[in-house]
Formats: sequence, C-alpha cells, structure tokens
Amino acid sequence: MRRFTQALLIACICPCITMASVVNASVVEKAQQWLNKYSDSDDTFSLTLTKNKIKFKGCKQKQYQLAFSQRIAPMFNIEAIVHYNKGLLDYGVLSQRVKSHEFEVVSWWDSGDYRVGLSHKVRPRHEMSVPVADTIQLPTSTSAGVYLEIPFKENKHLLTLGALRESWESDGASLQLPWRSSRDNQVKVQYAITF
Repeated sequence: MRRFTQALLIACICPCITMASVVNASVVEKAQQWLNKYSDSDDTFSLTLTKNKIKFKGCKQKQYQLAFSQRIAPMFNIEAIVHYNKGLLDYGVLSQRVKSHEFEVVSWWDSGDYRVGLSHKVRPRHEMSVPVADTIQLPTSTSAGVYLEIPFKENKHLLTLGALRESWESDGASLQLPWRSSRDNQVKVQYAITF
C-alpha cells in the first residue's frame, strides 16, 4: 500500500511541476495583455519575470526579479523592480540561510547608442539563519546609483557599469550594533550575453 501511495503521489506531482514553468511565462503574458486593455495604444510598457540560480557543493543561490517598465517619453522610461533572493551556504555547523527582498525604481534616459539610469533601491531587514543562534535581522539598507548600459554591435551583448552608494541604519537590526549608520561605495561591471 505504501508503494502504491508513493507512486500515486509522484504521478500527481510531476505534471504539476513541469506545468509550473509554463504557467509562470503565461501568467506574465496574460498580465501584460490585461494591462494593455486599459492603457492607451501609445503607451509602451513591459513586464518581465527573471529567475537566476547557481548551485555547487556547499552553496545554493536563487534570485527572482519582477520588473515593470513604462515608457514616459520617446527617450525616457521608468522601471519598477521587485527582487527576491535566497541562499544557502552548507558547511555543517557553520551553515547559514539568507533571505532578502528589495524594491528598486530606475529612471532610464536612452540616447539610442547607450542608456543612462538613476536608481533608488530599498532592502528591508533581511534575515540570516544560523544553526547556533536565532534568526538574525540585518538592518535596512538603501542605495542610490548611476548606471550606464552600452550595447555592442550585436544586440545580444551588453556592458553595464554602475556606481552605487549603499547605506545602513542600525535602528532596524535585531542585534545591538556598535554603529548607528554605515556607508559603502561600490562600482559594478557586468557583461551579459543573451543566448
């Protein structure tokens, strides 16, 4: 009876899992079609859902990103992005889980040859779970940044340069921290190829 129950459970779950990836794409497309009904024909917007993951021994990371982009003028558009990240570092007693979500608004100016973006991002208290302690709530961080996107001759290649300033306020942390606030300046370089 136990083997029959397991086989029945597998037979029911497998089609649901395989359909989940198809449903994700179709849900985004349906949402975009629904929004199109209520917008002017001149409005240009897009809705994208992106999932990235990496996995190797002792490490698993997943990142989900839902982005809504609205064109305001021929050379100007605004993006609203929601990020959800989770990761696991598994080293026995020192293993830890991290979860965070971020909200970002980016305004883009498009010259045709390149794009310049101004960004504001808020990452509310993200959680870190360690086996030897309770869940730790890290402080809320906010960041402001400038991005420069340069496409190459082929549209599949894109170089992104970013300059960001991130700051933290210790008021939202679950632990008593020795500092009230902290700042970090970052430079990011990303080269992406679409397959």
